Amino acid sequence: MGGISKRRNQASSTVRVGPLMGMPAVLRELGVDPDPIFASAGLTSTQFEDPDTELLYSPGSLLLARCVEAAKCEHFGLLVGMRADAYCLGLPGFLICSAPDVGTALHELVEYLDLHDQGGVPTLQYRGDITLLGYAIHQADVAAAEYIYDISMAQVCNILRGLCGEHWKPVEVLLSRKQPRNLTPYRKFYRAPMHFNAAQNAIAFPSSWLDHKPSCANALLHRYLLREANELHNLRTAGLVDKVRGLMRKSLLSEEFTANHIARHLCLHERTLNRRLREEGTSFRRELEGIRYELARQLLTDSKMSISKIASTLKYANTNGFNRAFKRWAGMTPGQWRARNTVLQ
Repeated sequence: MGGISKRRNQASSTVRVGPLMGMPAVLRELGVDPDPIFASAGLTSTQFEDPDTELLYSPGSLLLARCVEAAKCEHFGLLVGMRADAYCLGLPGFLICSAPDVGTALHELVEYLDLHDQGGVPTLQYRGDITLLGYAIHQADVAAAEYIYDISMAQVCNILRGLCGEHWKPVEVLLSRKQPRNLTPYRKFYRAPMHFNAAQNAIAFPSSWLDHKPSCANALLHRYLLREANELHNLRTAGLVDKVRGLMRKSLLSEEFTANHIARHLCLHERTLNRRLREEGTSFRRELEGIRYELARQLLTDSKMSISKIASTLKYANTNGFNRAFKRWAGMTPGQWRARNTVLQ
C-alpha cells in the first residue's frame, strides 16, 4: 500500500509520525494487537517509535481507519491525540515553544507546520475577543477524516495548554464530525462546550491569551530555530499550484477569501498570479472549484451540516448556486450524493 517514504510524493503528501506515535499503545490498551493491523498496511509498529518517520498521508489515513475498526472505539482518534503535544511536531513544535508570546507562536505554527505535515493546514482566525486555532485537511480523498480531526484537535488543545499554562481553557470546541454516541471522553478532555457538525475544526479561546509569554520562551533558541525553519523552507520545492491550493483551503474557512487575498499571501500581484497559473495549465477558478468539491464531499460525508450551511461555508451566495455546481461536478445533487454515500458506509 505504499507505506513509508522519505521522498516527497505529489500524488500523496506526507506527515511525520510524531503525533501518531501513541497508536500502537492505544490499540494494546484497548485489547488489540497492533502488529497484524500495521502489517496489513505494509508497516510495522516499531516504525512508530521514531517521530521523524514520514508516512504517506492517504495510506496513513487508511491505517487509522483500520485501527478504529479493529478497536471498535469511536473516540480512538481522541485517545491518540491526547498523547500528542507541540514537541511531536518536530522543528515547528520546538520553534513555537520557544516563541516570545502565544500570538507569535501561533503565527509561526501556521507558517511552518508544512515542515511536519503536507496533507493539511493550520487555520488561525480572529473574531474580536475570540481567537480560533484549527486544522483543515487538504489532501484529497483521505479515509477516516473525522478521526484525523479528533487527533489534530486534541493536539491543538494540548499545544495551547502547554503555551498558556494551567489557567487556560477553551471557550468552545468545534468539530465537523458527527456527534459520537459516548461524549464522556470528549467532555473529560476538553472541559469546554463542544459543537459537532461544525463548519470547521477549531479550538476557540480568549484573544487576551495571545500576549501571554510561555514559560518555555527562549529568545536565543527561538532565533536559532527560526533560522533553521527558514532554511528548510527555502529548500522546499512545492510548486505554485500546491501553495495556492493550501492557501485556498485555509482562506475558505476564514472570513476573507478573494484572488487578491491569495495573491498577497504569495507576495504577488493578482494579475501575476493568474498569469503564472495559466502557464501551469490551470486557473484560479479551476483550482477553487476543485477545493470546493473536495471540501463539500468531506462535509457531506463527515458531518450532518445542512446543505445551506455547507453552501455558506464554501462562500456560495446561495444554496442554488452550490447545488448547480455540485451537480456539475458529481452528476447529482448534494442531497443525493449524501444519501448514496451514507448508505454505502
